[in-house]
Amino acid sequence: MSILGTRAEFVYDLNLILQIVIIIILFTGAYYAKRKMQYRVHGKIMGLAIILNALSILLIMAPRLFSSLSFLASTIAQPRSDITILHPVFGIIGEILGIALVATLRPCGSRMGTHVKYLMRTTFAVWALTFLLGLIVYVSFYIL
Repeated sequence: MSILGTRAEFVYDLNLILQIVIIIILFTGAYYAKRKMQYRVHGKIMGLAIILNALSILLIMAPRLFSSLSFLASTIAQPRSDITILHPVFGIIGEILGIALVATLRPCGSRMGTHVKYLMRTTFAVWALTFLLGLIVYVSFYIL
């Protein structure tokens, strides 16, 4: 049964809602990063996003991906299969970058170098792209 009125199962609707919450958490964390001297709050918020996303990957997305591998292999030429493959590739990259940033910058200092800011922005961009690809996957499989 779908909670969003689509063909998706309950768990996938719940995951979509969780991903929307996570992206809001990320934007909130970015807001605190822009405010000078709010790095500890920023770090805690981003750590929460990393943990929530890791749980989502382990409990929902990875099992679904592994159960769909034969389907994806048989439909590899279709555009939605390409997006379905790109989504976890970028997702893994984004999650690894996020974990690395949170782990290496904890506790956050009051000064960060320019290279760290670029890495954070890159990680945020990868995460946003992954979110958009996931949204496209959801729409193409459960709405269209």
